[in-house]
Amino acid sequence: MQGFAVQPVFTTTQAIWFAALLTLGVVVQLAFSPRRRAIMGGLSFATASALVAMPGAAGVTLVRGAYRLGYLEEGRGFIEANLRSLVWMSGAIMAGQLAMRFLPPFSLLTGALRDAGRDVWRARLGRWMGGAR
Repeated sequence: MQGFAVQPVFTTTQAIWFAALLTLGVVVQLAFSPRRRAIMGGLSFATASALVAMPGAAGVTLVRGAYRLGYLEEGRGFIEANLRSLVWMSGAIMAGQLAMRFLPPFSLLTGALRDAGRDVWRARLGRWMGGAR
């Protein structure tokens, strides 16, 4: 019986897809969040948006792709390789999100992004409820 762990296989295509997805996510955030961008400033908003999007994009493109290829090279079937790589992807996304949320260099920017979003929604709900005219 073979073990669960396998040597991941990283490719440049995975890195290209990671960069493309991360760039697309940040560009969409910059385009559709003008109030949060105004509160935080453009550069810090783009950096915080990239930090928030990074664990998901890395988990899907880099980690899952590398482990799926590793399992396929080991001789596992297509479905088994995809299912086993889901476990690695989920763990990587969870660990990445925890790091972005609680580790000090990253948590400062992601906390500021969260606070800016909270301020925008507080003002929006105040306008909708008739508090600020």
